[in-house]
Amino acid sequence: MEGSIKKIWLWIWPAIKYSLIWLILTVATVGVFYFIGFIVMEAAGYHIDKENIVSNPWLMGGSLTCADLLLLLVFWKRGYTRNWFKYGFTYGEGFSTSKLCLGAVVGAIGFLLLDILVQEYAPIPIDSELDEWFAALFGSPIGILSICLIGPLAEEAIFRGAIERRLLETNWSPWFAIVISALLFALAHGNYGQGVTAVISGCFMGWVYYRTRSIWPTFLIHAVNNTTAVIAAYSIPESMVEEGAETLGVPLSVGIPLIVVSIVLLYIAAKGIAKLTNDRTPIPEPVPVGEVLPPPFPNAYVGQDVPVGDPLDGYVESGIPADGFDTGVDSTEPDGSRTDDYNPLDS
Repeated sequence: MEGSIKKIWLWIWPAIKYSLIWLILTVATVGVFYFIGFIVMEAAGYHIDKENIVSNPWLMGGSLTCADLLLLLVFWKRGYTRNWFKYGFTYGEGFSTSKLCLGAVVGAIGFLLLDILVQEYAPIPIDSELDEWFAALFGSPIGILSICLIGPLAEEAIFRGAIERRLLETNWSPWFAIVISALLFALAHGNYGQGVTAVISGCFMGWVYYRTRSIWPTFLIHAVNNTTAVIAAYSIPESMVEEGAETLGVPLSVGIPLIVVSIVLLYIAAKGIAKLTNDRTPIPEPVPVGEVLPPPFPNAYVGQDVPVGDPLDGYVESGIPADGFDTGVDSTEPDGSRTDDYNPLDS
């Protein structure tokens, strides 16, 4: 029983750790940026209203951009996110990157349309303070850059490339990893209004990551969705913004067909991506000899880039024999493969 709990903890802990790293680094970076930014702007002669400092467009956009860039650096240098811009599988003859891109874009448009219609007919109120933050992000070029590109890349690197990747290495169903990462992705948005559709889109992007083991297709979906949302927001008539309208006033006679269209687009995207990635073979990455011991679950390192010696991921030993593992039996084949079933928890 104790051994099973230990194994489960080893599987779950990385997801908790990555979430904590995301939360701590984001809060700390935003706080430091606001403090330094306020001092610099005041010294430069730009007066900032202290009561509304949080909703300052340049401070809001700059702080989130810096936080996302720092997160990307940490998750890249530590090896938490792998296969940034390559696949974890080899595919059959019918596969092409351009077709995968097309499927990703179609899926992104379908989700955006569904999101708009959900907010239209079942609006979930967003706190007025959050409304001010969103308005601040939309109010500066660096904020828009954060929404459209840097933010989606950082979120995909963390929630799909790190958290879901590690959960997929367990013995449980892939949908466990997909749903958990989607729920954490929704919680990261910090509001119910976005959280509902974030769970649905997070599951779709998680499924795409599961089929490709790469974050670039999910980043494409995320970036297209966010960029289209920004364009749509700037297309809203000024009169509606001034009146504070919560919906666009789309009649049901138009909305119902659009809901059907969004579902059809999502079906076409999912069907196309499934067909493209059906004939796939994992690309196993060799465990670096003498550096990283294999984790205690069978799917580890399948289709993943393995960093050399990641102490925070565990399984690092020093002073072990050159063939990799001190199991008492020299089971290294001439081609470098292993014949024993070494498990570090058994030692």
